[in-house]
Amino acid sequence: MCTHVLQLVQRNLSGGSAMHTTTVREARNNLARLLRLVGNGDEVVIRNRRVPVAKLVPYKAPAKKGFPDLTSFRNKMSANRKLEDSTGTIRFDRDARG
Repeated sequence: MCTHVLQLVQRNLSGGSAMHTTTVREARNNLARLLRLVGNGDEVVIRNRRVPVAKLVPYKAPAKKGFPDLTSFRNKMSANRKLEDSTGTIRFDRDARG
């Protein structure tokens, strides 16, 4: 990629990543190189006629969500409740609602 097109704009002192700028044409022609830069932690701003239109940043996977704690739900359920069929279940639910 041409060094006059890909300019160093900012240096992040904490992580050492850099922000680069490039034109739409250069981005289209050199996408693989830009993706390598982003993969190494750099950011790339794409400009259309000197106006920033897009920013390529490294992908951060979303945090995994754990299973909810169902202890209170399980405690509410009556494990010893025996109903013969669905009719008994429906009657029980209706009576519980009032």
